[in-house]
Amino acid sequence: MGAAGVACGVGAILGEPLALAQGAGWLTAKPRTKITFPKGAIIRTVLKDVDPDALAGGATAWHEHVAFSYSSPPVPRTPGKPGAPLADSVELISEELRQAGFDGMAAIVDANASGRSERTDEQMDFLKQVATRAPKVHVLVGGGPFKSPYSPEVVKQSVDELTEKLVRDSINQRWCAMGEIGTSMQMTADERKVLTAISKAHVRTGLPIFSHTEHEGCAQCALDQLDLFESQGVDLKHLVIGHLTDIKPGSEPIGQTAKTIAKRGAFLGFDTVGHQMAASMNPETGKVRLVLDVLNAGYEDNLMLAADFSQSPQLKANWGNGFSTVLVQFVPKLRYAGVSDATLHKILVDNPRRFLSFVPKKTS
Repeated sequence: MGAAGVACGVGAILGEPLALAQGAGWLTAKPRTKITFPKGAIIRTVLKDVDPDALAGGATAWHEHVAFSYSSPPVPRTPGKPGAPLADSVELISEELRQAGFDGMAAIVDANASGRSERTDEQMDFLKQVATRAPKVHVLVGGGPFKSPYSPEVVKQSVDELTEKLVRDSINQRWCAMGEIGTSMQMTADERKVLTAISKAHVRTGLPIFSHTEHEGCAQCALDQLDLFESQGVDLKHLVIGHLTDIKPGSEPIGQTAKTIAKRGAFLGFDTVGHQMAASMNPETGKVRLVLDVLNAGYEDNLMLAADFSQSPQLKANWGNGFSTVLVQFVPKLRYAGVSDATLHKILVDNPRRFLSFVPKKTS
């Protein structure tokens, strides 16, 4: 009897999951308001264009790094040397995405982190393979030059030449957005050129943009980016200013920069939550307070959460929470702090869909 009972229990565990691994009331919570999308709006995945409602069944991790050199057990990276071929980790990352889907993730965006304009063929092939092997999680790809130092090609191109290349690459490689697009602590002339070209490509294509500000924390950098993008005609409803959770506690009144950005209409990139960020080392308790401050100010429609995941030790196969770290590590803290499941549903499910959905424009 005992053996039979154990066997029955194991069978139930190994069978098709009956519920999400985490207590995800936010996923089943009924939104307070129904969101609508413009006629013809799509979200572009690496495999196909989908209706925004295709991502309504879970959270969207809108700024992570999927096409990285991951391993289990982790192998230390050597600066300046390439990691293992991406093909070596196809099944590892496919399984990580399948487990993230079990935690409530519906989609993940792979952010570009190089000074090149286009993604490499190796990256694109890798992303298509994992998207096929983990079909319950939509895989999306961001593109565009990250930050200085750029490739020689990007440096020598004019704004117009770079704009044309960005438009071509975005179509050929099925970008869902341009990102992550970064600047240094002091924006360089080349970075200003790139942000200008990104803005012009956005106007041409309608593609969303998400940015990078330095992990050491730079409130002025965030505002400088916003000023430049806005001056070039970027639709702020499709712009995320990133890494606002890296602004040092005590360097400004809590939430000052975030609320200034939200008031102007852009999304707030709270995209370093759920795990340790060595460059900033801002405590999670402070990030929870920042979220609460922004919500209390009435900006729940502007808030976006992500982890900027990129470290092998953080994989579920090793010692971490994987690509769903926001859901299993940070969201429970927000629930404990009193954030309602309906609000979390908006932040995790609805806001990313509003940001990523766009009506493709005909380009010459």
